[in-house]
Amino acid sequence: MTNAPKPVIGLITDMRDLGGMPFQVLGDKYVQAVAEFADAVPLAILTSRTGNDIETLLATFDGFLFTGSPSNIRPHLYGEEGEGVGPFDDARDALSLPLIRAALARKMPCLFICRGLQELNVAHGGTLHTGLPDPGAHHSPEDAPYEARYAPHHEVILKPGSGLDEVFGAARFEVNSLHYQALDRIGEGLSVAGTAPDGIPEVVVAKDQPFAIGVQWHPEFRPAQSAPNRALFAHFGQAARAWRAQK
Repeated sequence: MTNAPKPVIGLITDMRDLGGMPFQVLGDKYVQAVAEFADAVPLAILTSRTGNDIETLLATFDGFLFTGSPSNIRPHLYGEEGEGVGPFDDARDALSLPLIRAALARKMPCLFICRGLQELNVAHGGTLHTGLPDPGAHHSPEDAPYEARYAPHHEVILKPGSGLDEVFGAARFEVNSLHYQALDRIGEGLSVAGTAPDGIPEVVVAKDQPFAIGVQWHPEFRPAQSAPNRALFAHFGQAARAWRAQK
């Protein structure tokens, strides 16, 4: 049995106004999923007013998890006019987009969840649908209890030949859904590997990467209840361990 240190995963935080004061926030469910199901050490990555030292972040971590968030990406960052639909998080935009490009340039393991998936697409020149034709098809009722909001909402169907059946352990499976925006034009170097029944992209991979997968749902919510979500985090952890071993 080896006593090698576990891989260290950097988790992106949000900047939010709480009671008139700025706080950097990270959902506990992401932390626990990384620790238990990826068997890795989760550490928050905080933004700084003096700028983000991307090179130091790359040297510090063995992988990155770009989390979901209530906030949206500023439309001008993907070439759209108008103010768009908030809330927004400029501090996160300033960190996530260059960090994604830099991490994938080094072929570091990355998992992108909900807003994180949209960041992956925008970082590679893609665009977003700022409003879906049938929002209820992809977002549980806002006033539903916590458990109900994260209950299975629709199916995800992996594309034949995507190569992700092993990662998820199934070609079709049920997922939760809590997003009002979605991918439109797919960014350069990315490929849609799975969709919802209505064709909305739900799984995207970055080509020629050991592990760079984005999902539009929230696999971090109680992975113990979902074999595909457990398998996703397990493969993420394996990729991070492989990265750490070759450093």
